[in-house]
Amino acid sequence: MKYVRPFLLVHLLLQAFSSYGQNTARHNGLSTQPPPAGNKASFIQISPKDPAYFATTDGKTWIPVMMNFIVPDGEEEKVFSTVETYFRRFSSNGGNALRIWISSPFLEIEDQQPGKYNPQKFQRIDRLLLLAKRYHIRIKFTLQNFWMIADSPVGWWKNNRLLSLGSGGPFKDIHEYIGSKRGRAAYLARVSALAEKYKDNPQIFSWELWNEMESVGGDDWFSFTATMLDSVKALFPHHLIVQTLGSLHSLTQESNYSKLITLKNDAYLTIHRYLDPGTAWGQYRFVQMPSDSLIATAVDFVKAKGAHKPVVFNEVGAVAANHSGPSPLYAADTAGVLIHDMIFTPFFCGAAGSGALWHWDAYVDKQQLWYHFRRFANLVHGLDPAAQKMVPFSFRKDSVDCYGLKGETTTLIWCRDGRNNWKTELVYHQKPLPKDHFILKTPSILGGQYKKAQAYDPWTDRWSDMPVEKDAVVLPRFTRSIVVLLKTR
Repeated sequence: MKYVRPFLLVHLLLQAFSSYGQNTARHNGLSTQPPPAGNKASFIQISPKDPAYFATTDGKTWIPVMMNFIVPDGEEEKVFSTVETYFRRFSSNGGNALRIWISSPFLEIEDQQPGKYNPQKFQRIDRLLLLAKRYHIRIKFTLQNFWMIADSPVGWWKNNRLLSLGSGGPFKDIHEYIGSKRGRAAYLARVSALAEKYKDNPQIFSWELWNEMESVGGDDWFSFTATMLDSVKALFPHHLIVQTLGSLHSLTQESNYSKLITLKNDAYLTIHRYLDPGTAWGQYRFVQMPSDSLIATAVDFVKAKGAHKPVVFNEVGAVAANHSGPSPLYAADTAGVLIHDMIFTPFFCGAAGSGALWHWDAYVDKQQLWYHFRRFANLVHGLDPAAQKMVPFSFRKDSVDCYGLKGETTTLIWCRDGRNNWKTELVYHQKPLPKDHFILKTPSILGGQYKKAQAYDPWTDRWSDMPVEKDAVVLPRFTRSIVVLLKTR
């Protein structure tokens, strides 16, 4: 049975009214055009208007439209040709933020000898940031990613052989590196070298201590995180500093996330969760649900812990059982059933921006699904959820799951037809059923009298006006999903 979130009643007594935004367009009051080109030398911070969202230091709410991207290794000019292709495709479709591992082989500065930093790698990072500026993309760098330190030919994403005693390095294992004063000093020395170059770069909006750090095993990850969040922040005073954990796929992972959420010096909350049919790690039913429920239950879990911070769905995607590779579902998903839900759902559940897709190459680029980012960017351009003090809610009606954001003068509701999902379309190969004459009666809990209503169909990129009669609107025919915009004036 599909999971439906209950109404989120907290904070529905909103504070003073504030303006929704000055620029309006005939169709939606928001604007379907991309923002003007050009970057100002401003940094990203937690919004002073509402701590659930981000803002630039010059006071503008910033909604990340984000994706993951690991720079491939190889001959330099060929690699940068690939990088620019991805940057251009992403940016031209409304993308404004990329999460990139600075610890991947092409960018890793500590690549020849422990404590020695390769000047060529700094030049590559410089060039990457110049491309990001050209394409108006903010970068979130992940500082480290490996799980072990051993004299073993295990791949770079799991093992840092350079630091191993058996290879002439200083550490016997990963736990000495992250758990001892000497190891933590070595970690910070590398970070300091990066800070000398990039601490004042506004193209970088955030640094992550480590990718999915609980994967190292044991408990050292937590004490390391508690200490290093402050230490790294001192080196990057203008940037947001956070930690990340692996896919929220089990009760064990719920426990790990619950511990991380207690750290007040974690600037914002990150979530990783994948559609995973495996069982090897105790994966529970939430990661095998329709994509919107898979995401909604994760955001609800994090928000229920009471930390009033932005939530970023940092990694989302679909995998073969037990993360053994990209999901075989991708090959059938030419329409983008998965990517649509994974981009839209987090924001409508109260996250600060879109979901950040993994599998940029095996899925997004291969199926040419970039336009789904544009549809989300079109929807949110001109929207100021922080000024509106938007609060998430949800309900279900006639098999449609409705995820909404209530603002002071504007409410958005994303309606997802539960009859169609990844299983019906990609496993059973059933053609999605259109929804006709769906009447959306605004729940009494929203209060207020809505005078204007419009619908945005993200599958056709069309807006339409609708009359509001007795607090209800009749939606135009839609397939899979549609967004409703309600305004009190």
